[in-house]
Amino acid sequence: MAVIRNSLTRLVRTPAKTALFFLLFSSAVALVCAGGSLWKLCGDNLRRFEEVFVTIGTVEQMPERTEQEAVWYADEEDYRYFNRAIYGETISPDVLDFEGAGYLSGPEQRAYYEALPQDYAFKEWDGGLWQFMVVEASPLEDCVPSGPVRMELKNVLYSTYPPNVFYFYLCDHNNDNPKPLYADKTYVMALADGFAHDWDENGAEAKFEYVPLEGPYSTQADVNGNRRPTDLTGDWIAEVTPGFYGTKEGQDWLRLCEECVLRGSKHLSFPVTATEDLNLVMAFYNKQAYLSEGEFLSEEDYMQGNKVCMISAAFARVNGLRVGDSLHLALRYANYATSPNLGSMGNWGGRLKADGGVYDVFEESDYTIKGIYDVGVGTVEGGWGYLLERNEVFIPTASIKNSNVDNIAFYGPMKGYTTSFRIPNGSGSIEKYKRLWEAQGIDHLEITFYDGGYTKLEGGLKNMRTMSVILLTTGMVSAVCIVVFFCHLFITKQKKQTVVERCLGMTKGSCARSLLTGVLVIALAGSMTGSFAGQFFAGRVAAQMASAETFDTRFSNGEVQFNMEKSGEDMADESADGNEIAKSAYLTKTDWRISALGGGLIFLFTMGTAFGGVYRNLREEPLALLAEAVK
Repeated sequence: MAVIRNSLTRLVRTPAKTALFFLLFSSAVALVCAGGSLWKLCGDNLRRFEEVFVTIGTVEQMPERTEQEAVWYADEEDYRYFNRAIYGETISPDVLDFEGAGYLSGPEQRAYYEALPQDYAFKEWDGGLWQFMVVEASPLEDCVPSGPVRMELKNVLYSTYPPNVFYFYLCDHNNDNPKPLYADKTYVMALADGFAHDWDENGAEAKFEYVPLEGPYSTQADVNGNRRPTDLTGDWIAEVTPGFYGTKEGQDWLRLCEECVLRGSKHLSFPVTATEDLNLVMAFYNKQAYLSEGEFLSEEDYMQGNKVCMISAAFARVNGLRVGDSLHLALRYANYATSPNLGSMGNWGGRLKADGGVYDVFEESDYTIKGIYDVGVGTVEGGWGYLLERNEVFIPTASIKNSNVDNIAFYGPMKGYTTSFRIPNGSGSIEKYKRLWEAQGIDHLEITFYDGGYTKLEGGLKNMRTMSVILLTTGMVSAVCIVVFFCHLFITKQKKQTVVERCLGMTKGSCARSLLTGVLVIALAGSMTGSFAGQFFAGRVAAQMASAETFDTRFSNGEVQFNMEKSGEDMADESADGNEIAKSAYLTKTDWRISALGGGLIFLFTMGTAFGGVYRNLREEPLALLAEAVK
């Protein structure tokens, strides 16, 4: 004990050198521990976000030009002018299949399928629907329906709701040159409820009018997207002559009514969307649609084509369906042109085949409900096409076993809400894809990437990792230099002390303890202090970076885009919600074991260096040491 006490006393006698050794040693250990902790934390975060984040690209064919279109409005007795996009030849999604693209899923131009309504309900009973009807009617007098004209209802071939009137008003609202109607003739016509011209003047007494819808027509396409030839004109009105319904034109009208009945007079659209990955659907990608019950479709479901599906909470509620129940799907035709949300709003009469026939069911199966999703109140960037239809069902593409080649009702250019793909995360992956895509030389296609903020986050983490490597390297080099210098100062240069102690009869062990104790006590205290300091510093740096990162795991703020410039203000538009998501997702807790390991290794290195110096001192004879000390 006396030897140890004397060793510590000698250190107290040189307070400046002792304090300098402790401070420098602690600082070096702190640098090593901070650098190691931050380096591991960066790696943990990158691995975590690699699992959490998804990078997708949406594809949209751009119009070659726009044309101004004049539309007549009868109530204003004037034209309104709209810009209409003019597309060239429809580009096939096959152009996206090129070597080196590195897709994780897709690319896909999603089709949604119209299914038979069966006995399912698609809206609460008190929910209203648009009034569509196909009727036979005659004007009360010869007229031109350039404004509301009174019609006598003769026969109802189809109607969403049974008409409870004998007369109604008709207006060819958007036709600047409507054809005349004659009182002695009967006409079959497709109509939808419109708006009263004189509502502002007469209120509830205004003349509620019906406006034309398309009659029998077809947009059927082949597998390459080319329209199939048809003689259906789509005229909204035809004269009913004797034997009319025995003619081809009359049969087309009857099949139009049959199509309406097949869809269900009291039902909304029943769309079934087939996909290879729900992440490719923007509403799921940006978390506007979220899992309410059950599970999402799995990779195994996509690969094996399992007969499983996801349904909306609204659809499940009105039909009393739960996870695990069976859903019968009878698919009739495919739509490659729009999303279900847009498809339900238009193309009312275009669902006939090119020959005027009604589409038959080509795929019929029972699907097990694997999950139920709900939709938040937020909006989806991009507009109506990106919204989900309230009754939309999602199934794996591979679960459809039969070909739809003869059941393609609509086909159009690729849109951001129908065509997408997934690639690995990271700016390197996006830049690689951009280079390869630009080498394809395909014009009029715009590809927009969304990564939920991963690129920005990756850049921050890489910067932090670079900083951590610098700290680690600096700390290690400093630690080596400090340990070697002070071991030389406190041990190797203390040969005179060793000579005196050996001459006084102290053993080599006692001399070693005398030299080592003070150095190792300071090294141990410095290692512990530096480890705690490094751990604390690393934690503060991580917390500061997490609070400074203002990314959003939803798609908008992490958007990376080319073929279209985006303003810096748009790219910097980060919400408070996004900040909260960032803070909750970012790992900020450092691993204390890294600091303990760093401090421990430096302490062991100090012990080894010190023992080496002591060994060199003690292996020489006292007289030789004395002679050298005297010099």
